[in-house]
Amino acid sequence: MKRLLSATAVACGLLLGACASTPSTPPELLDARAAVRQAESDPAVLAHAALELKKATDTLNRANDLLAKREAPSAVISTAHVAHAQARTAMALAAAKRDEDAIKTAEADRERARADVRTAEAQRARAQASSAQAQANVANAQAAAAQNRALSAEQLAAQAQADAAAAQQRTLILQQRLTDLQAKETERGLLVTLGDVLFEFNRADLRPTAQGQLQKLADFLKQYPDRRVLIEGHTDSVGSAAYNEQLSRRRAEAVASVLTGMGIGPNRVTFTGYGKSYPVADNRTDTNRALNRRVEVYISNNDQPVRMRG
Repeated sequence: MKRLLSATAVACGLLLGACASTPSTPPELLDARAAVRQAESDPAVLAHAALELKKATDTLNRANDLLAKREAPSAVISTAHVAHAQARTAMALAAAKRDEDAIKTAEADRERARADVRTAEAQRARAQASSAQAQANVANAQAAAAQNRALSAEQLAAQAQADAAAAQQRTLILQQRLTDLQAKETERGLLVTLGDVLFEFNRADLRPTAQGQLQKLADFLKQYPDRRVLIEGHTDSVGSAAYNEQLSRRRAEAVASVLTGMGIGPNRVTFTGYGKSYPVADNRTDTNRALNRRVEVYISNNDQPVRMRG
């Protein structure tokens, strides 16, 4: 018990030493400190209510810590109320025990002792009521904090819902633009195919009708500035391999030149020609050969270059 009193004295000393840097002490905390000191100075409390006194001391230490940490005044006051009530309970229990001892030693004072016991019980009830009120205050504070957290959670949920709606809207816009471009998804990225009809016959010059399609492509790339482009030229099997490779490359280069002229950075555009190496149909009919004469534009799914063939 002496160690308990010593620890309490040291704690109080440290708190008093730090008072210059802590906020003003609420009256409720001063009252709690006085009640605990009063209980510690009562020999009957030390003898008969040591556990209750320790509870009061621990609670008072928590109240002092809350004050030192500049927690909410309501939390300091609520904890101080609990410490005060526990100190009063310790003194009430000690008084009750003292009264019980008096009953055993003085039969003549039985009625008076009984009255004292009833008084002690009333004090205990009041102390318990004060403790219950303090606990109710703490519960109310916790409920208010929980309500604030719930409001924050609702706000986060609303923001997440708004973000999801925005993402869905962006997805719809992307799908609409892909539809306008007649783009297809492939393992190498989005594919936009420009047919042979967009070029002058057997030449790399783009016809005026190609401008609209390429403008849609340029607008799409401006909306997604991180994506890169690989332009591939292809021909049918008519003519020599060298000629077809040169023609396919010139057509791919012509498309790249138009895109850069429309504001797409040259660092985003790569072109090459494959000639007749990668047909999409056999070259037995005019229709199939027309399908093979094409320029394919691959759009990357991210900021990395489109993977080359082979």
